[in-house]
Amino acid sequence: MSYGNTSFRQFWVIISFIGATFAQPDLRFHPFDFVQYRKPGQVNSISFSDQYAYIGTHHGGVQRFNIFSNRFEEPITRAQGLKSNSITAVHRATNGVLWVATPFGVEHSYDEAGNWRFMANNHFGFFSNQFVERIGESNNYIWLDLGSEVRRIDPLTGVQLGIMPNPDEPVQWSSGLARFHIDLSNELIEYSITDGWMTDLHSLFNPDGRQMRLTTYARNRMGELWIGTEDGTFFRGDPTMKTFTPYHFGLGQVDIQSIGGKDSFWIGGLLNSQTDGITCFDSDREISDIYVFEDRINMDPISIFSILELKKEVWFGGEDGILVYHKKKEYWRNYGLSLGGGKNWVTDMIEVDGQVWIGSPNGLALLNIKDKQQVDHELINQFNNVYIHDLTFSNNLIFIGTETGLFIFDTKNQKLYDGESFGYKPKEFIYPVRHDDYTAITQDKGNIYIANRSSILKFNLRNRQWSNAVDASIYGGIDVKAMAVDKNTIFISTVNGITKYEMKKHLMDIYNYPFIGQVNDMYIHGRKIWMGTSEGLTSYRYK
Repeated sequence: MSYGNTSFRQFWVIISFIGATFAQPDLRFHPFDFVQYRKPGQVNSISFSDQYAYIGTHHGGVQRFNIFSNRFEEPITRAQGLKSNSITAVHRATNGVLWVATPFGVEHSYDEAGNWRFMANNHFGFFSNQFVERIGESNNYIWLDLGSEVRRIDPLTGVQLGIMPNPDEPVQWSSGLARFHIDLSNELIEYSITDGWMTDLHSLFNPDGRQMRLTTYARNRMGELWIGTEDGTFFRGDPTMKTFTPYHFGLGQVDIQSIGGKDSFWIGGLLNSQTDGITCFDSDREISDIYVFEDRINMDPISIFSILELKKEVWFGGEDGILVYHKKKEYWRNYGLSLGGGKNWVTDMIEVDGQVWIGSPNGLALLNIKDKQQVDHELINQFNNVYIHDLTFSNNLIFIGTETGLFIFDTKNQKLYDGESFGYKPKEFIYPVRHDDYTAITQDKGNIYIANRSSILKFNLRNRQWSNAVDASIYGGIDVKAMAVDKNTIFISTVNGITKYEMKKHLMDIYNYPFIGQVNDMYIHGRKIWMGTSEGLTSYRYK
C-alpha cells in the first residue's frame, strides 16, 4: 500500500505532529550536559556519517566513535532524550538526520544529538511483537525493516507513507542484528587482528580466550569493514593494512555502588550477570578498561560497595571480604574478612597511618596494608554490631557516621568523642533534633560535611567550629545516600533524586530524571559531578 496523494500526505503530516512527542530531559540543558555511561551489551547496528560511526548497542544507547581521531565521544542515551538505551537499529541519513529505533518506537534528531522526535510503535501500527530491525534510505524516503515487511517513511517528518513486503526501489541499509550466523571467513582469513584477539574464521576470541559471536557488520564509504560482537566490542577493518583493530567502551556493571580514584575512576557495583567486572574509567579521554571477574585469576565475582585507592594498590570492599589490585604488578587477590554474623558487606574504607579502617553493618575492622592481617583495636569492641554508614579521615581526626550517632576519633591522643561534645559551637548553631543515623560524610577545602535526616552539619577543621550548612527541608528530611561539595555548592542524593543547593545564595535545583536512577555515590572532578547510579555512571556539567 502506498500513499501518493499530496493532500493526503499533508493530512498525515498534521496528524504526525499531533501524535509525536519531543524527547529532551530539560530545555535548560545542552544535549551533553548530562551524559550516561552503561554496560553496552551486544552491538546491534552500525551506521556512518563523514565524522562518526554510530554504534547501536543493546544496553548502552548509541555510541559515537570519531572516525578521524579513533576515539569515543559522549554516547547518546536516555540522558539526551531517547526513550530507551536498548537500540535495535540506527541510521544516519545523508540529509544529516539521525534515526534510532528502540523497542518502544522510532526517533530522529536533526542535530544528531538532542531534540529527539519520538514516534511510538502504535503510531506506525506495529503489532506487539514487531520492532524495527534495521533502517535505510532511498533517494526520497527512509525505510524501516521489520523482518516480515518494510515501512516507507517521509525523511523529514517521519510520516508513514507505505507498507509493503519489500522496497520498490533501491535502498542503502545501515546494518542490523544478524538473524543467522555471519560468514566473514573470506575477509577474516585475509586480515590480521591486533591486541591479542584471534579468530577461527567463524567467531572471534578475546585475549583472555573468551569466544565472541559476531552480531552485525557494515562497510563505510572508504571500504572499511566494521564488525560488531556480542560483548559490545567492535572492529574497524583497514583494507590497506589488512588489519582489524578492536574498540570497546562501557562499564563492567550497570548498578554502580561506588566510585574511587583520582585521575581515573575505579567503578564497582552489584553483580547482575556472569560477565560482570570492575571498570577503570578515564573521563578525560573517554577510555575504559574492564576487568571481568571470570577472566582474572584470584578475582572472585563479588558485588562492590566501596573503593579505596592507595599509592600502590586499589582496594574494593565487597561482601565479607575485599579484592585488592596491585597497580604495578597488575595482579588481583581476594582477602576474607571477619565482620560479624549475618549478611555483611564493606560500607566504606579509609587509610589511616598504614592501616585501612573498614566500616560494615556490624561494626569496624582494621587491616594492615602490607600483610592484610586484621589489627586489634579498642574501638572494634565499642562499635560491635553498630551499623557504620560512612568514614572520613582528615587532620588526625576520623569521623564515624553510624546508626547510633556521630563519633570522632582523635588519632593523636587515641581518644573517642561523641559528636555533640567535640569542637566549638557558636550561639547560633543548632544541633540536629535527631542524634542518630548519620548516613553520609564528605569534605571539601578544610571542611567536613555530615548528614542525617534532621540537618547537614559543617565542621571547620582549622578552628574546629560547627555550623549549620543545610536545613533538612532542602532535601525533604529523608536519608541522605551521598554528598559532594564544591566551594559553596553541595549536591545531596536521596531516594527522591539529586538536590543541588547553593549554600550562600540559598538557591536550589532538583534533578530527579528517570534516566539518573538511584544515586549511590558522587564525585566532583573539574566542571562535572560524576554519579554512580542504579542506571550506570552519569556525569553532569554544572559549571
